[in-house]
Amino acid sequence: MPQPQIRELSPVLGAEVLGVDLSSRLDEKTVEFLRASFDDRGLLLFRDVDIDRTRQYYLSTILRGHEPPSEVDSKSGAERQGNFWISNKEPDAAAPFGRLLFHCDGMWSGEPFEVLSLYAVDVQPPVIPTAFVSSIYAWETLPDVLRRRVEGLHAEHVTGPEYIHERRRLAFGDELSQPVRDTSPSSTLPVVHRHPRTGKTVLYVTQGMTKGIAELSSEESEDLLEELFDHLYRSFAVLRHEWRNGDLILWDNMAVQHARPNVTTSGPTRTLRKIGLPVPTSAEAQQVQVYQRVS
Repeated sequence: MPQPQIRELSPVLGAEVLGVDLSSRLDEKTVEFLRASFDDRGLLLFRDVDIDRTRQYYLSTILRGHEPPSEVDSKSGAERQGNFWISNKEPDAAAPFGRLLFHCDGMWSGEPFEVLSLYAVDVQPPVIPTAFVSSIYAWETLPDVLRRRVEGLHAEHVTGPEYIHERRRLAFGDELSQPVRDTSPSSTLPVVHRHPRTGKTVLYVTQGMTKGIAELSSEESEDLLEELFDHLYRSFAVLRHEWRNGDLILWDNMAVQHARPNVTTSGPTRTLRKIGLPVPTSAEAQQVQVYQRVS
């Protein structure tokens, strides 16, 4: 049986996993390998796989540090996710059109997703890619002068571009996806944020969901955010994934931001199946710690 290996997708983040059969339950050694690779690289890619929503949920869950779920629990968890699609063709799918700026799902809620995964069910050329950046790498390489400016500051995060600064909205014209919502929840968190699972330091601001810096005026805030975004989204730091059918990507939503160019409903089919797992509750986190100590 081949030993699992990874091939780095860029010097900054991401790895393609080789030598792992996803069709059956994974042994403890393989699970440990995948968790370590996930925490190190922030994003894992499996190519040419054929999996259902239950298997996708199982794989997403094991990366969180939980005891691997049973088949029954995986099926139940997958069913709770519902028919969650990112698609320009499927009825009632999320984000059917528009450009998505870099963001972390749910960062506005105070209870963001911990692990996200997308599986390419049907993507047709010319393929619209998904782009990723590492907020951990951004902090590790942030110039000292910017570090000193952001330490101790807090950022307010909102549900999308309908609430961000006008400068950003105008920069992207009519392409931005701007969903209409009944409410406009937000959360305020430190700009220099501690990752809840790994303890690594994260530069926790995003182009698409950070409204502004709480301690600064609107214009001062946007000036500082522009500097941070210029650093975060440097071209060499961005991983762009060109989808093909059978691709599975799982990423750490607390450490990795994602975005995409403009998608239209009249364009080529782009249907991705999504699984999103929230940050665990306090009780769940304690269970994870116990499992990690004994495994």
